[in-house]
Amino acid sequence: MSAAASALGAGYASAASGPTADSVYDLSGLPTFSGVVSQYLPSPNGKLSGFVLSDGTEVFLSRQLAETLPKLVKPGERVSGSGLKGKSLPIFRAVAVSGPHGQGSDDTAITMPQHGPEMLAGPDLVVSGVVGQQLYNVRGLLVGAILKDHTVVSLSTGAAAKVASWLSPGSKIYAVGPGAAGDLGKALSAREIGPSADHLVTVVADDAPEAGNPPGSPGYDVIPASESH
Repeated sequence: MSAAASALGAGYASAASGPTADSVYDLSGLPTFSGVVSQYLPSPNGKLSGFVLSDGTEVFLSRQLAETLPKLVKPGERVSGSGLKGKSLPIFRAVAVSGPHGQGSDDTAITMPQHGPEMLAGPDLVVSGVVGQQLYNVRGLLVGAILKDHTVVSLSTGAAAKVASWLSPGSKIYAVGPGAAGDLGKALSAREIGPSADHLVTVVADDAPEAGNPPGSPGYDVIPASESH
């Protein structure tokens, strides 16, 4: 356990194309997981950030490990691995993953997907359905929902906290926002969300810049930060 923890703390990263047993680090002391992949976990920009097991466990992957996952295991197949287990939430930070065909990959990088707000541009996606489970980020904070049709609806932590009652399993939600749909699945970053199309609220990302002065007003061309210099 101490060797694996030291590797994580050092931030050293390595991605192996062979079995995880070939890792230079001893991962045997870490908690393990095993189960059937229910779905991939795409981000609104169309990239892979993890996967969900059939029991609802959300598994986070580093960028390097996520790139190799589709080659190792497909939805409906059994997967196993090791990493850091959530204390009370059904979440896992994987550092090693093995698929059903004897191939595996390990990654001891400390950098993990944060599921944070993303700057996206492009046509909006409109989705509606029943919430299958809540979506968490790697820190265990609520950041959206996964619908029963496997659509991923992402929110900032602040927005998710404000509409948490709508994100409970079994709730019906309607969401609009930029996203992507492809082989990995469908995911969007909600700009509007509500229990139905006629009951929506606009949500703003936590890190969105403050609104400036309206066009035509005296302070429109003033950059606030510049006034202090």
